[in-house]
Amino acid sequence: MMRRQGHVPTPEASRYLQRLCYHFTRKISVTYDAHQGQAHFPWGLCVLRADDAALHFDCSAEDDASLARVQFAIDSHVELFSRKSPVAVDWQPVQTL
Repeated sequence: MMRRQGHVPTPEASRYLQRLCYHFTRKISVTYDAHQGQAHFPWGLCVLRADDAALHFDCSAEDDASLARVQFAIDSHVELFSRKSPVAVDWQPVQTL
């Protein structure tokens, strides 16, 4: 299993989380509340978590190509929803044993 974590520093993390998850419900299975969510993409999973300082993403998939697709879905939608005040996800690979 491949993993990558990312975050977006923002005091509006909960609002972004809810907007992203609501939008994703149109095409994929999603569960969420004001502080956490899970988006089940056909290629992998993204767990979202909002706190007072940032929106956090923990994405996983079976292989690099699938993980890249999950990351692209998150990146493109964060860009879409932050048009007025653009933000970008800072991604970091996760070391797996």
